[in-house]
Amino acid sequence: MKKITLQELNRIRDRYKRLLAPRKGEGLIKVIVHMGTCGIASGAREVMSTLLEEMSREDAPEITVAQSGCIGLCDREPVVTVIRSGEPPVRYYRMSPEKMRRVFQEHLIEGKIVKEFTETGDENL
Repeated sequence: MKKITLQELNRIRDRYKRLLAPRKGEGLIKVIVHMGTCGIASGAREVMSTLLEEMSREDAPEITVAQSGCIGLCDREPVVTVIRSGEPPVRYYRMSPEKMRRVFQEHLIEGKIVKEFTETGDENL
């Protein structure tokens, strides 16, 4: 069995720190993917995977990711909530991987709410 050097161990540690960093801490932007049973059945896992893929391509340390359970909006799942520091939360409904890519680029990176994925009358808009 080959022995692992200290440099190799440090490289492995740093790689996993980068992969896990989006799920820890409080950044300027927090993204919550609601993953109750209804959300998962509607595709929330795929939405979460897409979000993490986009984050791995973009250097955005100000973004943190979390998951939560059901929020009681089963008919609108998958639901994603974006909380930007100093702004009211914005909820995106009936998300898909394609919609998540757009929200990532337009809202999280550029700061523009993608209103067509929210519901009319949302008090946060």
